Amino acid sequence: MALYQQIFSSTPADNASDPYWRRSLSLLNDLGPEQQGVLFEVMRQVAVDTTSNILGVIGGVNALNGVDEQFELCSKEGGKLNGDLQSLFWAEEEKALQG
Repeated sequence: MALYQQIFSSTPADNASDPYWRRSLSLLNDLGPEQQGVLFEVMRQVAVDTTSNILGVIGGVNALNGVDEQFELCSKEGGKLNGDLQSLFWAEEEKALQG
């Protein structure tokens, strides 16, 4: 989030070449400081939820609609890294929120 906040705060909308970024920067600039903070909180939560869902699929906790296969995450040496990745992620997220 720090990277996004830095990019948003240091890039003038007129300098953005991507139309998406130009619109995003214009939106942010139209908001007050408190509203900008809320927008960044929403962006962070979307990233956290997305990461959690992906880890849930890899860990076998969440299923994908229409997909019957199980996904596995393996190291280069062939060791499985599956398990309760989603719970481990949420434990780390909880620590980050407290600290």
